[in-house]
Amino acid sequence: MKKINLSKNIEELHYPIIFDSAKSAKDSLARLAEALKSENAVPVTLEVFSGDFAESGVKEFLETMGIPNLPVNWIKPLDETSLPVLAGAHITAIKGCTPKFAATKQENRSVFYSTPEADYCRTFGIIVKSEDSDGYKHTLDNLEEISAALGIFGFSYNDIARTWFYNDDILSWYAPFNKARTEFYSEHKIFEGLLPASTGIGAPNRAGKKITSGAIAMKPHSDSIKISELESPLQCGATDYGSSFSRAVEIETPHSRRIMISGTASIESGGETAHEGDIKAQVKLTMDVIEAILRSRNMNFSDTVRSIVYCLRPEYYASFLEWQRSRGIDIPHCPSFSIVCRSDLLFEVELEAAVNL
Repeated sequence: MKKINLSKNIEELHYPIIFDSAKSAKDSLARLAEALKSENAVPVTLEVFSGDFAESGVKEFLETMGIPNLPVNWIKPLDETSLPVLAGAHITAIKGCTPKFAATKQENRSVFYSTPEADYCRTFGIIVKSEDSDGYKHTLDNLEEISAALGIFGFSYNDIARTWFYNDDILSWYAPFNKARTEFYSEHKIFEGLLPASTGIGAPNRAGKKITSGAIAMKPHSDSIKISELESPLQCGATDYGSSFSRAVEIETPHSRRIMISGTASIESGGETAHEGDIKAQVKLTMDVIEAILRSRNMNFSDTVRSIVYCLRPEYYASFLEWQRSRGIDIPHCPSFSIVCRSDLLFEVELEAAVNL
């Protein structure tokens, strides 16, 4: 468990767990519920990376916590029968203030919490019920629904610092998705302000729709909060090759500094895929790129509070674990069996790090 100081008396808590069976999922989530209660912390989002075998454990966790409108993002593996099982969950919780929960007309959920320095809004598991055969139109509908979920608490898309898009069968319609997002961002003047960090991953969801998405938004109360885009020392900007997101976003407050690093893969400085077919080399370059971003802001992997490790094949996860052992580190993370946004990319990591001041 890692903590980020949001203010003098308010903390954000992060709990990653890894499991591989119905029993281990249920046991891990039950222990997590007890840990939250012992901390007097309230969960604000639950991310599940698992097949349906975790359903009973997730249901019991939600019943124990008693939050009907908790935003939940459930990402399924590409194949629930593949071994080894890559599964886990990540809980983000708040201690020291009382969050408010609500849902849109389409039953998508968001949560609001406030500190003396800033207001926060999170949403996860955004699904739209509209027809999804047209990926371009469905993307626009999903982006509008993100706006609706944030709008419950007076936020707009322009307040977003980070987004997630989990697109089923992503490689077959990534171009229409990117076109719709770019046009939406242009229309809403996102490029004129903060371009959010983001993850775009191929993974099915339990609703069977083309996209499930999420976002974190912030409204600073004063100039004591600084939210800014960060460049990647080892990569060009994603906008250079047509993807509308920043490599990372940093949030500086009087109490902590946080870096939210977008989904990162084995892409060289000019934007081309590097080390095609070589999982060990792709893992190393991916982690080198992330480490360079962290070091540019005087952080390192020991400051990690949250990370998701996406593997195109379950056996590729072993290469990440081997990389960790070679460095003598253990990064808090959840694994996921998912498609990266290019057919020649085997591995991707998103990571969030923070230091308390």
